[in-house]
Amino acid sequence: MTAKEKTPPVRLNPIHFIGILLAVVIIGAYIFLPFANQPELGPSTVAQITESKSNNELEILTSGLQVIPLAGVGVLLLGIWNIVMPKASRAISLMMSVTGLLVVVYFINFFQDYTAEEATYIGDMGIGFWIILIFGILTIVQFLIPREVTEGKYRITQLYGNQESIIVFGLILLIVVVGIANPRFLQERNISDILSGNAYIAVAALGMSMVIITGNIDISVGSLVGLLAVISGRIVVDLTATADPFLQSIAIPLAWFAPLVVGAGFGAFIGFLVAYMRIPSIVVTLGMLSIIKGILIIWTNGERVTGMPDGYFLSQVRPLGIPMPIIFMVVLTILAALWMRYSQTGRSLYALGGNSEAARLSGLSEKRLVMIVFILNGVFVGIASVMYSTQFNIIQATPPPALELSVITSSVVGGVSILGGTGTVIGSTLATILLNFIRSAMIFINVSPFWLKAVQGVLILVTVLADLIRRRRQRL
Repeated sequence: MTAKEKTPPVRLNPIHFIGILLAVVIIGAYIFLPFANQPELGPSTVAQITESKSNNELEILTSGLQVIPLAGVGVLLLGIWNIVMPKASRAISLMMSVTGLLVVVYFINFFQDYTAEEATYIGDMGIGFWIILIFGILTIVQFLIPREVTEGKYRITQLYGNQESIIVFGLILLIVVVGIANPRFLQERNISDILSGNAYIAVAALGMSMVIITGNIDISVGSLVGLLAVISGRIVVDLTATADPFLQSIAIPLAWFAPLVVGAGFGAFIGFLVAYMRIPSIVVTLGMLSIIKGILIIWTNGERVTGMPDGYFLSQVRPLGIPMPIIFMVVLTILAALWMRYSQTGRSLYALGGNSEAARLSGLSEKRLVMIVFILNGVFVGIASVMYSTQFNIIQATPPPALELSVITSSVVGGVSILGGTGTVIGSTLATILLNFIRSAMIFINVSPFWLKAVQGVLILVTVLADLIRRRRQRL
């Protein structure tokens, strides 16, 4: 068989369903089966044990338990992918194995704590405990099952040779290593705080990624988030203080919607200067950064915004127990990724960033695309500002420090080429999560969080160098 010939189609067999089987058993045991048989409470599920300290008579370690269903869902999605794309079975099995580590890490911590406490309740652990342990181990070792050799493009080195996959692997290994070093890192509250507290950065990075893909940049994003947050807070405070019932009724929706419109207006102005006045985007946004900071300081006089009504705090809502910022981050990332991949305008952004002259000759309007991408960036910044302003009961008069650096870092580390033309918004969201997990991990392993800046700098340099090397190889 020559190199150009394709291997015959891979038929589905029981091996391709192993991921779904493992995930269903792990999740089912976690939810329904007794995790421990307690002296007074009897057979207790994980939910009963973690509901309150009084429900945990045996004082079983609970740090990391909440990671198990997340890992189970991850294995389930990979199992579905394995059925949809059986040719990639070998590569997918590797990802399942790494995800299975998240299940087993709890049991490593459990036995460490059990030994340190000289506990004697191992015989009281229920069938759910043992089933999750056994199937977690099986999730890891299933990678050793022989599978058919497929085409090169479906092999491990090809499917996982992109930035997004590297970030996912790095994130899982970080959680495993730090979770074993300090089990408190895996507590539900800590993971929830990491994801929800920094989701607005991920949303702002969606627009930034689109801008950078076109070969431009926006370094005014941090100041704009601060200004739009104050605008939102001032609107809701002023309108709810009026005597007009109509203004009071529209105060909260208007406070949420206004930053999007104002953000789009700022984006349109920046886009006009870049597209029609031919001023480099870094110069325009550097000037806007100073202008916005000046406006913010003069307008607020350094005073914080307080007194917002209870219904205003959108980011504090938890539908189905999931923090609203996480829902915003996931939904907007999916929508942005679909738009970039399947819409004509989204694909045109890549063409513009890859080769603007070729894009122009093919009939694409550079000015129109630059205007669109900066307006979209302004909208995403507006959404991020609402998420930021509704996190706490006070809105600071100054923008978050070095926020523009965090947003740009998320985009670049996520695989968006600083030279334009390549990258995905999914990568920028994953990079945001990774960077903030690193920050939290440093605290839990007693490393100064100030080292995060150095880590960010190293990641940017490594990512840019890797991108340059890749581009050179493409030219050869």
